Amino acid sequence: MCELEVYMKGDEKILMEGVVALSASGEKILMEDIIGRTKEAKGRIIEVSISAQRAILEPV
Repeated sequence: MCELEVYMKGDEKILMEGVVALSASGEKILMEDIIGRTKEAKGRIIEVSISAQRAILEPV
């Protein structure tokens, strides 16, 4: 299974690991990990790379 590490652009700190689902609603990004835990961030998705196993968000 491909799981993503999610980062905020310009910040090397991981927002969330093991992410299997990302959904966007307005300025909010909802992330869900492999065991169903969720986390919300304010921003927009600018890149998702399955091969690099990462997603990058940009603050709004």
